[in-house]
Amino acid sequence: MQKRGEIVSATNTKSKVTIADIAAIAGVSTPTVSKVINGRPGVSDTTREHVLNILNEYRYISPITRNEQHTGIIELLISHPHSAWADEILVGTLAGLEGSGFTPAVNSCPPVEWSFDPWIDSAVRHGASGAMICLANIPENSIARLRKANIEVMLVDPTGVVPPDVSMIGSSDYQGANDATRHLVNLGHKRIAFLKGPDEWRTCRARFNGFRSMMEEAGLPIDPDLVTGNIYYYEDGYEYGKQLFAMTNPPTAVFASSDMQAAGLYQAAREAGLSIPQDVSIVGFDDLPYVNFLNPQLTTVHHAIHDMAKMGAHSLVEHINGKKGLTRIDLLTHLVVRDSTAPPRER
Repeated sequence: MQKRGEIVSATNTKSKVTIADIAAIAGVSTPTVSKVINGRPGVSDTTREHVLNILNEYRYISPITRNEQHTGIIELLISHPHSAWADEILVGTLAGLEGSGFTPAVNSCPPVEWSFDPWIDSAVRHGASGAMICLANIPENSIARLRKANIEVMLVDPTGVVPPDVSMIGSSDYQGANDATRHLVNLGHKRIAFLKGPDEWRTCRARFNGFRSMMEEAGLPIDPDLVTGNIYYYEDGYEYGKQLFAMTNPPTAVFASSDMQAAGLYQAAREAGLSIPQDVSIVGFDDLPYVNFLNPQLTTVHHAIHDMAKMGAHSLVEHINGKKGLTRIDLLTHLVVRDSTAPPRER
């Protein structure tokens, strides 16, 4: 039976070693090995990976086991923290963790390229049991670091490609966008603009592909000047909306990739002297609670953000407790038709 503080090589040869011995094998200092074991910063990615590989190769067992370090913490990382989308994620997560005995530790990251290492170092120091990453593109090497620290991982509405062995809760973005475009086509619209999000996000690409597929099915051309936008924010919808509505031949309908963009379109349309939906129809995506305050009420794709977070948190707890394996789910979207769409006015 292996004792604590021992390492066992790949050939099962036992030897009593210290952290200093591990440092000698790795060719680094003893403080460096200590930082890696305890998840502290101040170590390069290359060195950290090298030391971890050696520890794993020899099946190193710390004097303090992972079970003793666990604190019942779920690390919740949210991109776009100052948004209605983030509010839905937080409320859904709390609902999913209710009665589980786990507590979320909430952090945020910007919607741009970002180093996950300091956050992972903190999660390891806290003895986190799990990590739920929302609307972010976390690199595979960062997922590997979390797993090496015995931290279960759940991705919610991920923006990047998800490895096949990583649990995720997403949604049917392609179908949602296809249904929204079909609605506009069936109303008689032919000149339809599309406000997109970041091209590198898988969700944005899926929504644009759903739009494009329906336009092609309907035999309608896609005017490149009508495909615009940059990010899922109010300001984006407002600025690009002003450009669209100032065209000599403006669109009769605009499909926005987010409700926040759609809200910006409302303001741009009013400033241009356009009535919704008499002069221009607008469709959003998300069905966030605040759209109930838009006038007229917004036709949008229901994107179950709250349910994704709730299911993700609940599934993550089941993973931690050994009751569930890999989770890969795309929740269905559906179109909610309200008052912001109508047949185009004769020009």
